Amino acid sequence: LAVGHLERRKNYLRLVEAMARLRDRGYSCNLLIIGNDRGERKAIEERINTKKLSGHVKILSNLSDFEVQCVYKLCSMFVFPSSYEGFGIPILEAMAAGRPMVLSDIPVFREITENQGAYFNHNDTEAIASAMEKVLSSSNDRKRLIEYGNRRVHAFSFTSLAKQLEGIYRSLIKH
Repeated sequence: LAVGHLERRKNYLRLVEAMARLRDRGYSCNLLIIGNDRGERKAIEERINTKKLSGHVKILSNLSDFEVQCVYKLCSMFVFPSSYEGFGIPILEAMAAGRPMVLSDIPVFREITENQGAYFNHNDTEAIASAMEKVLSSSNDRKRLIEYGNRRVHAFSFTSLAKQLEGIYRSLIKH
């Protein structure tokens, strides 16, 4: 599963290429991309067709929050190949759903996951494929990533964030 608007920085063209590499290695897995078009849908669909992956890669748009939550719960793995993100809400959604994650090696993703994730160079299709393959083929890696996500997501709960904000506010009042 990959979640995010269909735009260049989400790096879905390389993700489709990585899926083709996995297929060529004998993996029979599917990719679902959920996102609304921001100019890249046609290019992504063309890449899917060029790589003969139309039976294995699907794009869904305009899903409700509930439908997206259901898909997270049903997926085997979440992949976030972005070249840039301001934060990364889908990472928290994947954690909350108890899914293992394979992420671009960008600073914000390492910060959110405290360097505890499975990362890849987003400019390297082979690195994306290899990271996905490693998590798909290792029950230990999947278990480790799921357990970490289950613990980490609590740091982003409303209560936790409210306490942090209160602490900042109180420290400012003292000065």
